[in-house]
Amino acid sequence: MTAPPTIPPNAPAGSPGQPGQPGPTPHTPVVVTATPGQLHWLEGQLAHWQSEGLVDPVAASAIRNRYVASRRFTLSHIVLTLGACFVGLGLIWLVASNLDQMSPLVRFLLMVAIWLGLIGTAEVLAARREREGDTASPVVGAVRLLAAGAFGAVVFQAAQSLQVPAFEPILVGVWGLGAVLWAYAVRGVAPLVLGIGLIAFWFVWQVMSAGEGAFAVSTALAAAALAGVSVGVVHSMVGWRDFALPWREIGAALGLVALFIAALPFAWGEAAGSIALWLGLAVAGGLAVLALARGDRVDRFEVALSALALALTIALSLWRFDQDVMDTANLPPGAWARAVFAVVAYLFVASGYAVLGGMRDTSRLTWLATAALVIFVTVQAFAVFAPIVSGAALFLIVGLVLIGTGILADRGRRRLVSETKEALS
Repeated sequence: MTAPPTIPPNAPAGSPGQPGQPGPTPHTPVVVTATPGQLHWLEGQLAHWQSEGLVDPVAASAIRNRYVASRRFTLSHIVLTLGACFVGLGLIWLVASNLDQMSPLVRFLLMVAIWLGLIGTAEVLAARREREGDTASPVVGAVRLLAAGAFGAVVFQAAQSLQVPAFEPILVGVWGLGAVLWAYAVRGVAPLVLGIGLIAFWFVWQVMSAGEGAFAVSTALAAAALAGVSVGVVHSMVGWRDFALPWREIGAALGLVALFIAALPFAWGEAAGSIALWLGLAVAGGLAVLALARGDRVDRFEVALSALALALTIALSLWRFDQDVMDTANLPPGAWARAVFAVVAYLFVASGYAVLGGMRDTSRLTWLATAALVIFVTVQAFAVFAPIVSGAALFLIVGLVLIGTGILADRGRRRLVSETKEALS
């Protein structure tokens, strides 16, 4: 049981919390949002602390009143986010349709006016929310997301006015960079998520423009994943937890997608890279080294898992055949070995992310890894293993492996707890 912050017994007279002694002028407490589960835990702890005489009812009530219940994802969050995405896409579509009734300059000024209007609206709402203490309102995040989307319309309209082709990766890169800078300027998570996704999309598109193929696509995704996870670890080291989560979780999703693509049994393109890909790998490697050197044990495990996903992605992307495996029911020995290796590799990486979700106490990561593993095993069952074992048998095999791994992990945990108790006795 953890103890609450208390005033030391030898605190000088006049210290806050001393009965009968004047304290400093009271100020408005900072209201913090918490999930219902966190509040339930806090209320239970407060009850224990009161029963043990660590806090009085007045202090317990003051501590409890500093927290308000707020679910991470509510219907209003979902509806507002979807609405912002649709409006943002509508603005870009409006630009793409050329708006022939207006001159290029008028179109550009109109997009700029909409963008600046949304920025102003978002900050007015943010100031009002902070003044009223309504920290759980999702409206500010939705308007900020909409402003980040409107910036994309400005970028594409500017490119159109300057006769720049619309299908250029650099436009998406500028849009993503602007969204990320905007997110850091206002400490907004919603535009950060959009910006990270756009930058990753820009990098993969840039790599694909130099050479198509499974190797280029999957390796670019895995490199972006390693870079994202490493940046998330760096954010945690400086105390930016709210900004660390998007980098980490998007990085994990990109790594699982990369390994999924690399494991597909298709003869897709040549194993050729480009300058953009090599630079991306170098940047991701440098960020990973920094994160490994400065992070804690869990951070190093997370970065190592992402680096392993990159290595396995490259290996499977290079391990190709001249024809698709799905073209024949008679699998050659090499294709059979590659399919087994792919399943084992994906099982290991996805299970690692599921374990990491437990270590980070984030259910989103665990659910992401579980869903990715189910989809992967389903695809492999129909694409490769149908001539060998049924899909049901493959799921049984993978399930038994997961149960065995979980039993061994729990046994190791119990042994560690036992050894710790012996050492302390």
